[in-house]
Amino acid sequence: MLHLKAVLLALAAGQLGIAIPSGTSETTAGATTKYCDVSTTICYAEYTSPANVIYRIALPDTATTASPFDILLQIIAPRTVGWAAVAWGGQMAYNPLTVAWPNGNSTIVSSRRATGHILPGTYPGATYATLPGSKTNATHWQLDVLCSGCSQWTDQNGKAVALNPAGTSVPLAYGSSVRAVTDPSNNASRFSAHDSKGRWLQDLNSAKIANFTSLVHAYANAVEVSAT
Repeated sequence: MLHLKAVLLALAAGQLGIAIPSGTSETTAGATTKYCDVSTTICYAEYTSPANVIYRIALPDTATTASPFDILLQIIAPRTVGWAAVAWGGQMAYNPLTVAWPNGNSTIVSSRRATGHILPGTYPGATYATLPGSKTNATHWQLDVLCSGCSQWTDQNGKAVALNPAGTSVPLAYGSSVRAVTDPSNNASRFSAHDSKGRWLQDLNSAKIANFTSLVHAYANAVEVSAT
């Protein structure tokens, strides 16, 4: 079990070796790729932002627009990144935001939703199970979470919105900042405006994996055992 944790650390560290350019504001999409973790056998659809923040997404292969589905999200960022976020509706306002940042040797996830270009408030419509693989070391930080409530929501007019798990060009948005949040131990902390932002077109169909629930459960249990 200790071997699994070491491999996970090595894999994540190997992805991050480039410094973040400060003051960037990105609005163009880049390509998504497939990433498979040899230790957990979980495969993700992966996107890397211009700020060198990696966003990885996995979905159940049974997911449809007819009902909400859980999303496995992994964010890996250089230690110089103060916070990073995903907007599931492809824009800042009126959709679930998953915001993450380092806190000591661990990481914090914060569920947010904005009503405009202002500090997003906390959002109870999405809940997160933080997996024990979430961590911070000398070079990077990593958040692994299972989100319930990120696949469906209501917009500013009360209209139901759902991610299309079969979509091959689903718009998602990212944001990040080199500035640390005000209170890292508090998931309701204030944080500064992004200095890198943009959208990408995510192939969610390629993010589907078979045996989603059992793979996530096995991954969580394996890392939990290695940490004891």
